[in-house]
Amino acid sequence: MSDSRDQGRHDPIYQFFTQSHKITSEAQFIIDSFPNTDLAAVERIVHQLIAIRTILHSFHDPADTTSIEDIEGLLTFVNGFLLPLENFLAHPPPAPSAHLPRIHTGRPGRPRYDIDLQRACLLHNLGNSWDDVAKAMGTTRGTMYNHLQHAGIPSERPEFTAISDAELDDVIAEISLAHPFIGSVIILGHLEAKGIHLPRERVQESLRRVDAIGVLVRWAGIIKRRVYKVRGSNALWHQDGNEKLRHWGFWVHGCVDGHSRLIIYLECCSNKRSQTVLDCFRRAIAIFGWPSRIRGDFGTENNGIEIVMIEHWGAAHRAYLRGRSTNNVRIERLWLDVRKDSLETFRQIFDYLESNGLWDKENPVHCLCLFLVFQPRIQASLNRTRDAWNHHKIRTAGHRTPIAMYELSREQAIRRGYWTGDAGDDIETVSNDPSYGEEGALDGNSIIPPPEGLEEGSETHLNEDFHLELAKALLGDFEYERDDGNWGIEVYCEAVIKMENVLQSNDIDMP
Repeated sequence: MSDSRDQGRHDPIYQFFTQSHKITSEAQFIIDSFPNTDLAAVERIVHQLIAIRTILHSFHDPADTTSIEDIEGLLTFVNGFLLPLENFLAHPPPAPSAHLPRIHTGRPGRPRYDIDLQRACLLHNLGNSWDDVAKAMGTTRGTMYNHLQHAGIPSERPEFTAISDAELDDVIAEISLAHPFIGSVIILGHLEAKGIHLPRERVQESLRRVDAIGVLVRWAGIIKRRVYKVRGSNALWHQDGNEKLRHWGFWVHGCVDGHSRLIIYLECCSNKRSQTVLDCFRRAIAIFGWPSRIRGDFGTENNGIEIVMIEHWGAAHRAYLRGRSTNNVRIERLWLDVRKDSLETFRQIFDYLESNGLWDKENPVHCLCLFLVFQPRIQASLNRTRDAWNHHKIRTAGHRTPIAMYELSREQAIRRGYWTGDAGDDIETVSNDPSYGEEGALDGNSIIPPPEGLEEGSETHLNEDFHLELAKALLGDFEYERDDGNWGIEVYCEAVIKMENVLQSNDIDMP
């Protein structure tokens, strides 16, 4: 099987269709970004699509594995992309400048600026000041206020949510139960993600009522911050894997935007293969677009991302920057919070199962059932952690949230016309700074990530994908995500019993 796959990779027809798929995927992203698209990026993708069309017109498959209908279908597909792209080039939007467009009504006097007030209010409500919002949108705070007043829109942020102390205590108790190691700042992020807007003082008071001991424990965990600077959002992503739960067959892959600290993805997987990590990255760029550069460590699991980044930007761009994990502090600091907010809870659950003889690493049924039952729980916890983190206020960033900083920088990049082009720093800046995107070693008084979180783990994994699919088939309509009131432990034990019974009754040996 591997030999035929390798032969396919060296087959020129296979390579042509693979490259065509990459180009059409990028074309779709650019079309989805209209009108905030870099003209140079549109011209480049049009040239590539025309080249594909030319090759298809003269296409000849000596193996005769591609029919005329397939070729015609591909031509229609390519032409479907070319039409909107060529129309965009024929009728481009006004060149980006510091001046906003104006609304011409034919009345005397200077025409009013055309300001997207809905977008402006969104940026402001995320936590950005009106000064920053006005600057990002190419105007002044006074002009912004005038337009808000003319439209009858208040300039104040929405009032705090009306919620009683008892109701707030219930919500925070629920959050603390699911994420027992987090403090008031991250809990504020959880509340914002739920649409509950409150001052930090009320959250701290509630925490003291429902989790007084936890407050005292967390006071010892304050992290000292350092200065960090890149051009803006998508200039540099920091990507890494967390192996805190690898003993039980779980790997967490994460990526954070360096400028804003926005979590790009957190995904719980069954392995750390290069293809797995690349799949996480591809899903991310479909949402956020291409980063200019990525910083990662020397692990072979990062090879896939490095290859596609170099293919996209070229070798001279230095698109993938490798270094020691300890210097990739942006993502390492994120792991501290992810561990407290999410992973530590599951580590304790798994340690309990193992120490009480309910889980044995050498038992394939135990390993498969543990993954099937707890992977969705871990992923749901990571999703809550991601949303809370992206909405929590960062003291050293003027108490702005990651999503506020990301969207503000994105707005500036769109206005200046480089969001779908290169959002990063120039190559001279990167080449002349060997520690670009690094923050140096952590202070001796700071919390240092545990050694097992920084070491490169082996490629070993407990569960193969096809074994997991076989286990799902054997368990049928088993409810993996059912709430048993005991963190999933009862569901796991039921899954083990059911699978053992199915294997025994059908005389099947699980490999």
